[in-house]
Amino acid sequence: MIDESTALPSSADVIILDSRLSERQLRDSVIPHHSRDNNGATPGYARATTGSISTAETLYWTDIGGTPIASTSQGALRRIAHSKLDDSRVRLALCTNLPGFLRHLSFWEGINTVKPGSTLTYHNGRPQVLDQAVATDHPNLDLPEAAELLLAELTRSIERRILSYGTLSADVSGGMDSTSLAYVLDSLQKDSIYYHAGTDDPHNRDSQYARRAASELHGDFTELESLTATAGAFSEFDQNIQGLDDGPLAWAGNSKHLRLLLIDASQRGVKAHLTGVGGDELFDPLPATALDLLTTSSWKAGLRIIRRLGKMQRWSTLAVARAVGSNVNFETEMLRRVEAPAGNIVGPAEAFSWAPGFGISKFATAETREVVAEKAKDALRQGAGPHHKDRFRHQMTEAVMFQGEIVRQVNHAYEHLGVAWEAPYLDDAVVRLVLSLPTDILIGTRDNKPLLARATEPVAPPLVVHSRRQG
Repeated sequence: MIDESTALPSSADVIILDSRLSERQLRDSVIPHHSRDNNGATPGYARATTGSISTAETLYWTDIGGTPIASTSQGALRRIAHSKLDDSRVRLALCTNLPGFLRHLSFWEGINTVKPGSTLTYHNGRPQVLDQAVATDHPNLDLPEAAELLLAELTRSIERRILSYGTLSADVSGGMDSTSLAYVLDSLQKDSIYYHAGTDDPHNRDSQYARRAASELHGDFTELESLTATAGAFSEFDQNIQGLDDGPLAWAGNSKHLRLLLIDASQRGVKAHLTGVGGDELFDPLPATALDLLTTSSWKAGLRIIRRLGKMQRWSTLAVARAVGSNVNFETEMLRRVEAPAGNIVGPAEAFSWAPGFGISKFATAETREVVAEKAKDALRQGAGPHHKDRFRHQMTEAVMFQGEIVRQVNHAYEHLGVAWEAPYLDDAVVRLVLSLPTDILIGTRDNKPLLARATEPVAPPLVVHSRRQG
């Protein structure tokens, strides 16, 4: 694995460095390579690495003079390989809600992207990708058992980060996701640093919940400028954001807040900050959740979700029934979308689809439409397919991957500050667990996010857990 400062190895037998190792772990476990750079330093490499399901850690590789080189940064590879911008990938970026099998493609010619969650290794000096399933089959678990497993995975996730980085900081937004992580962290480390940034909306109660949690947590609590005050226009983006190679940045409007937070954490000696990103994607129901519930003993709950959604959106009962009953497969839907005359599919057919919102802009040129269609067809010919057999878990995985993309971009933008922006909910073990659970465990009735609430009960005060369920 390389970054921009790593010298190219002279041997065709390239070994890859696992980028997820901390600097301390790296020194203890790397395999020395026989080549040396101009300063006499010996680069280190490990023999295989796996990209995350969430794409927070995405793997790229290219071939330079017969030597395969891999990195987590497409920018590092393109600068070393002198790659040109891929015009077809830029045209893809003009589509709305681009699905993962197209969004994860590199923006640079000759730079290859490894499928999320798959392992990149080398055999006889050539790259080899070992595919892995995103989710396992559903185990027969009830809510208490699933909650116990979830707390164990979150605990292990944070313990690993404490071991790697030392004292951590964390968000306490007042919402359920970050606050739950804060309590798990507090059970493991009493000198953590907690940050909160509210809004200027007088009806928003998140700050009230955040301060209540802060009174229970043992670490330092710092309130930053409100998110409303720090929301930035495009003209305020700093050079680190402008220089990224990942395309349009959905999070850029929050860049000022992130920069202020990470600078403050860095000045306090923090090496990693925990964020609750990914919690909504894992624990909030999606419209397609109902599709899976209809096949279980909880089919009545599925019908309630469908009726509630149809009423909110003012959809006709017949249109909703057609959308729910559709058995169109992934490939057919993708072909329909790229071949549609203009715009997107609308209505209930969109909410319950494989790729909600995906479409070619009605303002796209004929050439762009042709290029996008061919790019999608080529990916399908090469085996692109859904992440899971049911649309609910496929949609959930797509949402998780979008958030992972944000985590990856933020870390690339602010790596010079020396503070990793970490999202435990996006860890592979957590994602695989949630995707494997029976759907009715994930769905709230009276309570908000019942699985997460039940999981954190052993470490969070009952009053706080109750208020977060209702909030």
